[in-house]
Amino acid sequence: MLYFYGLGVALESIARGRFSRETLKNVVVPENYWRSLENRLTYRELNASSSDTVLDLGSPKLLSLYLADRVKAEVFSTDIEGYFLRDYTAFGRQKGVPESRFHVLEADGRKLPFPDNHFTRAYSISVLEHIPGTGDTECAREIGRTLKSGGICVITVPFSPESSEEYRKPSAFYWSGKSVKEPAPKSANVSANVSGGKSKNSDEPPRVFYQRRYSESDLHDRIIVPSGLRLKKAEFMGDRVARMNGKEIAYYLPRLAGPLHPILSRMFHATPSESWKDMKNPLGALLVLEKP
Repeated sequence: MLYFYGLGVALESIARGRFSRETLKNVVVPENYWRSLENRLTYRELNASSSDTVLDLGSPKLLSLYLADRVKAEVFSTDIEGYFLRDYTAFGRQKGVPESRFHVLEADGRKLPFPDNHFTRAYSISVLEHIPGTGDTECAREIGRTLKSGGICVITVPFSPESSEEYRKPSAFYWSGKSVKEPAPKSANVSANVSGGKSKNSDEPPRVFYQRRYSESDLHDRIIVPSGLRLKKAEFMGDRVARMNGKEIAYYLPRLAGPLHPILSRMFHATPSESWKDMKNPLGALLVLEKP
């Protein structure tokens, strides 16, 4: 559903002479392997309608546009960096979505610019894990603060039976300027086959915090309890097959295989389970929370 919607938005944008990076990305990979599963589950659990006011906290923006355009919900689509503002504002106008129903704005999830009890729905797809320090906990509190009583929140994050942190080059992700500047601790997972937080080339800058993988206790201690929300459902996501050379299936999927990503997701993603111990390769968690 969302794959074809994103492709249609991108092709219409190109027909209008707009060749932005986001437009071209949505032509090649409107919805990648992991997002195909996360978007599907989030959309289902969110169950939004035209009467809802929805907070999209830093997630990939395609779902927020879909909710404003097709579901007719009022959506506030936010990110800590404004990289997407121009593109998705243009996409919204292109689809004829009133600005009063689709708000795109730069905002820090640790200090949201919204009043208490403002939203009936909120979601965050693979975002909280990227906030350094205790930022994920601060963000969970802000979601709880801005959600109305009876409101629903859906959160997805990476999962691992044991907690871990990953550090990468600052050039590897667009929000690195908002991450911590300290080198990775020696105990952390540092990508690109480097150790101790620095690459083999001493001229390169130290790696900075990229993401954490949450253990089951982390989910409760860092997200669920601080949010002040009631846990309605926790499901674990993963692949049907074990990791190959320690890497996930998604690692081996090139961007040019974009049209196949949703199909491969259906083929290789395991049915979400309430227990990660029942899964061969648990890689993510989905939390559905409700405000009392």
